[in-house]
Amino acid sequence: MSVVGFDLGSQSCYIAVARAGGIETVANEFSDRCTPSVVSFGSKNRAIGVSAKNQQITHANNTVSNFKRFHGRAFDDPFIQKEKESLSYDLVPMKNGGVGIKVSVNLQSSFPGEL
Repeated sequence: MSVVGFDLGSQSCYIAVARAGGIETVANEFSDRCTPSVVSFGSKNRAIGVSAKNQQITHANNTVSNFKRFHGRAFDDPFIQKEKESLSYDLVPMKNGGVGIKVSVNLQSSFPGEL
């Protein structure tokens, strides 16, 4: 039987597999065992992980990080209202009252769970 585990954290993600003799954390394309939880949106593509983190300074408005903490919260939650003031990207209310993240490339809003 094959077993794979995913850890989707606020700052980093990990993938591990069970192999004979133990559990091994899988390295990403940069040979790192942890991948930053960052997504960057371009006009024609999307970057994730290390590639997205490298774009965080030059493309701050369309690079999203630490978004897991917004998942499942209401937009009018006091925590959200406080946090949105310190972000480089915009949080917006969604039709269901939840939190959306607006990126400047295509002005679309996404739920944190969709990222």
